[in-house]
Amino acid sequence: MDDFGIHDGISEVIFTTISPDGIPNAAPMGLHNKEGRLFVRIYNSKTLENITSKPVAAANIVDEPVLFVQSALSDVEPERFEFVEGFPVLKDAMGWILFECKCKKGENISVVELSPIKGKINTRKLLPVNRGFNAVIEASIHATRYVVFREQEYIERIEYYNSIVKKCGGAREKEAMGLLYELIGPKK
Repeated sequence: MDDFGIHDGISEVIFTTISPDGIPNAAPMGLHNKEGRLFVRIYNSKTLENITSKPVAAANIVDEPVLFVQSALSDVEPERFEFVEGFPVLKDAMGWILFECKCKKGENISVVELSPIKGKINTRKLLPVNRGFNAVIEASIHATRYVVFREQEYIERIEYYNSIVKKCGGAREKEAMGLLYELIGPKK
């Protein structure tokens, strides 16, 4: 996992799965690496349904803030996927890891244990920490919760992270926040 930049803690990736009908899906996930144990926690969702029907998923490592927002709050266009041995990965990924999944189903959240099958590094580039990009990721997480629960506290958190994007982010991060606000709809 070190070769892919997956270290102890939680790494934000975009998971790709495939439906029984062959339709690819992308959703951001926190990939947990705890003492060598790899897992994700997944709310009841299309992603979980896909993993339940076909217990495989790919963790796509990306540095594109707009793609994170889009995968969190809407569907990613079919042309952004490519298929590796019949399984969807993101064309723009810096790399991906294909996992076999074992699901421990919960009432609202399931824990999915991950066993790596194969991976590919498409590009290696230096990525200094960008507070604006990190703020987009945090805002996206709160946006998914806002869409489900419609609680004002999530809007306040999104606005806090948006202030960091305005200060520290570049054009792509600012575009991602604009898309986020567009996709979450009217505020309470």
